Amino acid sequence: MVILAGASPEKAYGDQIRRWCFQLYTILTEDYGYRRDHIILLMNRSTDSEDGRISGASRRDILYEKMEALRDALHPGDQLFFFLIGHGTSDAADAKFVLSGPDISGREFAVMLRHFSAQDIVVVNAASSSLPFCKALIGPGRVLVSATRSRAEKYNTIFAQYFIAALDDHAGDRDKNRRVSIWEAFHFAATKVKGWYADQNRIPTEHAALEDNGDGIFSLDPGPGQADGRLAQVAYIDPLVTAPAALPPGDAGSALTLNAKIRELERSVLLLRHRKADLPAQAYQQEMEQLLIELARTSRQLRQMSDASRR
Repeated sequence: MVILAGASPEKAYGDQIRRWCFQLYTILTEDYGYRRDHIILLMNRSTDSEDGRISGASRRDILYEKMEALRDALHPGDQLFFFLIGHGTSDAADAKFVLSGPDISGREFAVMLRHFSAQDIVVVNAASSSLPFCKALIGPGRVLVSATRSRAEKYNTIFAQYFIAALDDHAGDRDKNRRVSIWEAFHFAATKVKGWYADQNRIPTEHAALEDNGDGIFSLDPGPGQADGRLAQVAYIDPLVTAPAALPPGDAGSALTLNAKIRELERSVLLLRHRKADLPAQAYQQEMEQLLIELARTSRQLRQMSDASRR
């Protein structure tokens, strides 16, 4: 999880960015069980230099250093999340996320992501004028969320506030499985932003959009039956559940492996359901049956292992 705090010329908004970043960090570690060494928080505040939560300054060169280190640490199939909270700019030539020192452009960010083709990538850009930045990142297996639908939406955004609120106490959990997907958090935040502008009797200056099928067309209302939303529904914020503490080290590793397999099977089931209309009925039923049998078998193995640890 990489949290990138952007720079702001306005102190009040800069302070808000800082609060949002720390709030997100706290939720990830306390509610979702993220290890501190699995979160990279880059923030440019000299007064926070001794804060153990901060991994370094929010500068382009530091971001590149951290990404180089991640290249050696990550494994194929790992999920890599980026949350960009701050201010963005965009013109006909380029789109940028504002940092202290040189800003980082969408094209530069895209080059950096090329080194992570074996990982599942999620980018949530909660900044103003963020859509052109996100468009530069389009690729297979990526979930991209933009706080705005065009570069013309250039004013300070509140999308980050409600996206984080969706994670807090799993408030955005629509299907009540105690897990929050990017799709669930997106819809929670987009609805709350729309309500905020209505309550303030103001014309909305931000409209969140999502893209996850690689066609470059962002959707304002992704989900079932739509072109976008399929990957976002199975891109969960929560990491793999930690194995029961009572398990011996060898069994704990096996439990994590089974947990990872369960999640991959669940993902395959959901994606297959979305392909139902494109497949012959018999082929669909056979593939679904195989997946569900394997899911049941793997879930039983994990349950038996957990039950044995409590005896």
